[in-house]
Amino acid sequence: MAFRPSLRSIWTLISMAVVCYGLYLWAEYQVVEVKQPHYAEKLAAAELDSRAMFLLASIESRDMESLESYGDERLDALIGQQFSTITTDIGSFESKLNCLNPNFAAAALELLIGAGLEKGDLVAVALTGSNPGANLAVLSACQVLGLKVNVITSIGSTWWGANDPHFTWVDMQSVLRDKKLLDFTPIAASRGGLDDLATGLSGTGRDELDAAAARNGLKMLSATSADQAGKLWWETFKAAALGDRYAAYVNVGEGVASTGHTENGRLLSDGVHRRLPSRNWPARGALHFASAEGIPVIHFYDMTQIAREFGLGTPRIPLTEPGIGDVFTTERYDVRIASLALLLAVTLLFILVRIDAKYFRLADAGVEPESLL
Repeated sequence: MAFRPSLRSIWTLISMAVVCYGLYLWAEYQVVEVKQPHYAEKLAAAELDSRAMFLLASIESRDMESLESYGDERLDALIGQQFSTITTDIGSFESKLNCLNPNFAAAALELLIGAGLEKGDLVAVALTGSNPGANLAVLSACQVLGLKVNVITSIGSTWWGANDPHFTWVDMQSVLRDKKLLDFTPIAASRGGLDDLATGLSGTGRDELDAAAARNGLKMLSATSADQAGKLWWETFKAAALGDRYAAYVNVGEGVASTGHTENGRLLSDGVHRRLPSRNWPARGALHFASAEGIPVIHFYDMTQIAREFGLGTPRIPLTEPGIGDVFTTERYDVRIASLALLLAVTLLFILVRIDAKYFRLADAGVEPESLL
């Protein structure tokens, strides 16, 4: 008797399984790249960040050079020494390298948009000298979004930050402003470090921090304790707002005047906080005072975790070019291919059922219909 395809035939079932598995593999590997929301703005922020780093790398007036070349001129300019006269604390090299990825600016932009910020909104931005890469990323995102920004920065730096006393973060920001690349001028500065007074630094180091503020025309904020420093920062931010309300408070790093205590940076998760969580905060900084007035807080602390969350990849030298990472694009299944594969599988099954109905009459065979399936 000639073989006829049937759902009761083992060879038919094996063939059907092979065909369906082939259709599955076809659909599985037919993926398309889809742009993430706000792709154009993210790319613009990353490109602006990259241009800012190249500009700073072109400055040849720095008296203090890196102990070694990292193979990328941007890193040579923006990753400082492990130790210097204005180094305030230990720091992570990996963290500094992660936020020097220009695509970190795209992640910053997504968080700013997630906080509901729009063109013309006024934001308070707290920076430190410890993370020049994160500072550039946040300011690049702010500029692309057209935000109005009031900046206060602590000048001291942890290991591998902007800790060249002749080329501090406030010097970098002045260069960027003068070249009309990032048009934001800090409204004030502080020493940073322990109690925001650089306690523990030598007299030379503290004098160099004061000199950096003076040559950049910045008012130096000075309080008697970290708690007082937080209040002074927030009062300075509010005075600079001229009666306007801040749409958000952005904290970058672990500056004690902004966070209140070094431990607070770890207690507060990265990202957007409409209200700060109830915690036993060791002390309160400017971000706590902002939150108490109902102002959303955007926290950038663990740069490595932020880079991982937004799919920026592991740190690499030379730096990644703008436009690379899951923050820009994602891969999705091609729905058209998947639908076609499903249609073909269902069609084949339908044909087999029809063949069974034709060649194996239920009435003649005395078999229940379910036994065919």
